[in-house]
Amino acid sequence: MRRNLLALTLVIFTLLTACAVPAAEPDSRWDPALKNALGLTPAQRLEDYDYFVKTLKDSYLCLGVHDRENPDDPAERVFADYREMILENDSDEAFYSAMYSSLYRLGPYGHLWMIEPEDYDGMLDWCGHEDTSGRERWKELIEASEEQYKTLKAYLDSLGEEEGGGSWSGGEAGENLRTLLLPEAGVAYLKVDSFLTDYDPNYQTEAQAIRDFYNAAGDCTDLIIDLTDNSGGSELYWQNLLVSPLIDAPLSCTNYALLADSENNRPYIENVFAPEDLHPIAELPDLPKLNRDGLEAATHFVESTLRVEPAAERAAFHGRVWLLVGPMVYSASESFSVFCQATGFAVLVGAQTGGDGIGALNPIMMRLPNSGILIQFTMMYGLNPDGSSSEEAGTTPDIPSPAGEPALVTALRSIREARK
Repeated sequence: MRRNLLALTLVIFTLLTACAVPAAEPDSRWDPALKNALGLTPAQRLEDYDYFVKTLKDSYLCLGVHDRENPDDPAERVFADYREMILENDSDEAFYSAMYSSLYRLGPYGHLWMIEPEDYDGMLDWCGHEDTSGRERWKELIEASEEQYKTLKAYLDSLGEEEGGGSWSGGEAGENLRTLLLPEAGVAYLKVDSFLTDYDPNYQTEAQAIRDFYNAAGDCTDLIIDLTDNSGGSELYWQNLLVSPLIDAPLSCTNYALLADSENNRPYIENVFAPEDLHPIAELPDLPKLNRDGLEAATHFVESTLRVEPAAERAAFHGRVWLLVGPMVYSASESFSVFCQATGFAVLVGAQTGGDGIGALNPIMMRLPNSGILIQFTMMYGLNPDGSSSEEAGTTPDIPSPAGEPALVTALRSIREARK
């Protein structure tokens, strides 16, 4: 957390000066000895930034989304501002600040962000302890940046010490899972704030808690699953823990997702898809709400299918399922929303979702050639059935809540109406 706040300080600094890129040295608060802590020459810094820009343009398909939602700050302006900053400030600090601030201004569309040292350590641990078959390209790039990330971590730690150090804490985390059983009303309520990975120490505990809750709700007619504070995690969580125990036969849904067969993306594509899975973009069906602006780099589309099998033992609950959604719903929680609406597993209630849940695949990475910094982004650009962008449009609930009304209130009213 301390490092994130420190980096945000760099973002604020560069945002304040971006309109007139400074010709002077970066903020003098930092120790001059840190000026070139990453060991980069001016040519190497510029090469890294130009590689970053080129790779986004030919590999990442959400620049058009950014430009439509930020017409006064288009991507080309962002790129120009920070390239000039790197040119006019001969320091690694300015380079790192420019990289971080570029990403901040481009926004998190399609999971775009820098892999920071605390996240990198977990990825490196994954390379050494988990089965990485089918993820060879991820492993290759992560391991290639080990020495650079040691340097980057030491660099950022030094910046933190220069600021006086200190300890930041967000306080104790609240419970991820909340349940409420109202047998007299025939309603069971389950709130999940994050979809844990199956190697999280709390995963099995939550799996058992959900199974027990589903069985305790056997006499209820309606189950409400609340995702309004859930921004994603692992798809396996909702598939195995939320859906599988409640179905008697497999459920699946299929959507289109676009991708760019670029130099950066090709190894990932080869890791994940068979050649017959890839269809030329020219063969994409005519979809009425597909906006092709910003999609010039797209070369292929795939039919992305999510399939969930029934659990070995079905839970006791057999009633209707209502899914509460809103703007926080994103990524894996969005994929659950899409699945529910497409298969009829649940009725969506609430507000428009955040999106980016179609064609879900772990974000891929680019590796900057000199600094070794890793940038993640979603390779697959998911399309809703009408062709609109999953990232841009999200999912419209089946029952929208009136303005200002909580999704739970709307769901309870809908339940009463369904029983009439």
